Amino acid sequence: MVADRASASYFLTPPGRGGFMAVDNDRHWIYQYPFDPAGRLGDEDLTDRKHLEDLVRAAAGIPDLEVTVRDTMVWRMDARLASAYRSGRVLLAGDAAHVIPPTGGHGMNTGIGDVDNLAWKLAAVTSGRATPALLDSYQAERRPVARQVIDVSTDNAGARAGYRIDDELLLSAAYRSTAVIPDPGTPIRPPLDVSGYRPSGDPGRRAPHTRISGPPGITSTLDLIGPDFTLITAADTPAWQQQADAATAAAGTPVTVHQLVGGRLREEHPGSFNRLCALPAAGAVLVRPDGHIAWRAASPSAEPDLLHALQRILTGVR
Repeated sequence: MVADRASASYFLTPPGRGGFMAVDNDRHWIYQYPFDPAGRLGDEDLTDRKHLEDLVRAAAGIPDLEVTVRDTMVWRMDARLASAYRSGRVLLAGDAAHVIPPTGGHGMNTGIGDVDNLAWKLAAVTSGRATPALLDSYQAERRPVARQVIDVSTDNAGARAGYRIDDELLLSAAYRSTAVIPDPGTPIRPPLDVSGYRPSGDPGRRAPHTRISGPPGITSTLDLIGPDFTLITAADTPAWQQQADAATAAAGTPVTVHQLVGGRLREEHPGSFNRLCALPAAGAVLVRPDGHIAWRAASPSAEPDLLHALQRILTGVR
């Protein structure tokens, strides 16, 4: 029936309802059919096997399809969000923090995003490199994302034209918290851009991908991001390395500098990183271990700006 268009799930548009989930992409399938227990979607008898078989045939668009219903069950789509993600030493993540409707396919990804956000912060606090205030930024950054994902997924559930599966939705996450230093005058926006992902160097956004050449295994600026803070610049100056060395020594948190010119790393298209990040020639971005930009600077100065930025991020002090 699906020929070479194998997939984990298939969503239907009117006149069909619901969708198919693949068990083996051949003979065994799960058909999920939305209905209203109060009867507002129709008066279907969901206990009648013949009727259920006809529903599957109608959904597949094959009137004479051979169907055997092995089992049925009813489940309720739900949406829940914890009022707080942290209480002292207790932190919630994944399904403990949110229940997201499956109509959008973002539930597991949202949970993984929670852990990605939380892991480096826990490591920084437990190692003594950050104060416990850093953990407050976890809720500030991740709960609004889950709230918006729930809203989008709930809207999808009510859309009769089919679900909106946006592979880029979570890539657009833009954090606002004490662990991000925004540019002056940055307007407050929803954490997710429902119109799609656009590469950006704005603090709080994911560091953008640009193709680079370098040592084996390094083909993207994203490959440069490691378990510590990373400073990426296309400026051919020792000033940023000097700032990073001073910040590492004073804050006790390693900052790795990667220069995209004049050394072992080169951009495939020179200037592309600065264009995406809206950086002048001498600018740089400080990237957190989770890949989000924490700080953006137009140039290195005589002041220890990088150290001050790092201290603000790790202590939550503005």
